[in-house]
Formats: sequence, structure tokens, C-alpha cells
Amino acid sequence: MLEEEAIILDKIRRRDEKAFERLYKEYHEDFFLVACQYLHDPSVAREAVNDVFMTLWERAESLHIEISLKRYLHRAVINHCINILHKRKREAVRREELPEMPSVVEQDNTLEENELNLQLYRAINELPEQCRKVFKLSRFESKKKREIADQMGLSVKTVKNHINHALKRLHRVLVERGVIRLLILCGIFFDLIGSLAGLCCLIIMRYVIF
Repeated sequence: MLEEEAIILDKIRRRDEKAFERLYKEYHEDFFLVACQYLHDPSVAREAVNDVFMTLWERAESLHIEISLKRYLHRAVINHCINILHKRKREAVRREELPEMPSVVEQDNTLEENELNLQLYRAINELPEQCRKVFKLSRFESKKKREIADQMGLSVKTVKNHINHALKRLHRVLVERGVIRLLILCGIFFDLIGSLAGLCCLIIMRYVIF
């Protein structure tokens, strides 16, 4: 180590802030450029260099430096940058292994959809038995009116009447419970398309009077 560097390090060990500031001002820009070459992020590079200097300040009394101080700090910056890159890699691997956690919005939408499904099931189960069977075959199993009529031994007209009755009754029940208006006001209706709740609402919504 050069005599001048040894003097500076000795002052830093004695908590001489001015000596530390002079050392920082002299070398930090060079080390910043080195860190940028590794990290490709100026803000992270600046922080990495500051970390190295803070370590020097905090541990100066216990450090045994045999090479030049500048060379020591240069190597310390490179090692710190490599550690940061290794940490990034480990975090990236961990993110790939962990299942993606739903956001708060997704969790809220799930709760709303669960509540909607519950209301729909209750409303459907309150339909008269034959009307309920016809409705489920039509809307949940996508059967045509003729297929339902043949399966249940009914006329096509009777099947159509059951479906219309079910739709009107479901609409009335859901409106009374505030479900339809809630969907419209909260804007979650279109997010449910493709689900059971969305399918039922698409069917029932044609009876809503705006």
C-alpha cells in the first residue's frame, strides 16, 4: 500500500470524516463506471459503490489491506456487483418456482363471483322442479328445445314456456336481492363471462329494463 493511502486509511480508522470524504470523491466516479459495466443500471451501480465505501467506513479498524487501497476498493466493487447479480438470478429462479399470487383485485373479484354463484344456485333451486330441470338442460348442458322435449316427454312449446318462466322468475328474484344491479354498478358483469355466473347473467340480463 502506498504511504499516502496508508495515512488516509489510518485517518479513516480514527473516524476522520474529512479523510473519508476525500477518498470517496477521488474514487467513487471511477468505481461507478466499473459497477455500471456489470449491473447496467446506474441507480443500482451507484448504490453498490456506496455500499462498498460504507463497509470501508464501518469496518476500517478490522480490515487488513495488503494491496493498494484503490485496488482493494476496485476489487470490492466488482465482488459486490457479482453478488448482486447472483442474488438477482436466485430471485428470478425463485419467482419461476413459486405460483403466482393473485392480486388484491383478483381476490376481490373471486369473492364477488363466489357470492354471485351462491345467489344464482339458490335462485335456480327455488324454481319448480320441472321448470328447474328444463332450465338446467337448456342453459348448463346447452341442449336444444327439441332434445329437452324428447328427453322429458314434453312438447317443444312446454319446454319454451318453462325456460321463459325460469328466466323471468330468476330475474325477479335476483333483482330483489340486488344482484343484477350490483353487477351493473360494480362493473364485474363482463368479467364473469365464461363462468357459470356470467352465463346465467347473460341469459337473465335481457329482462333488465334500463
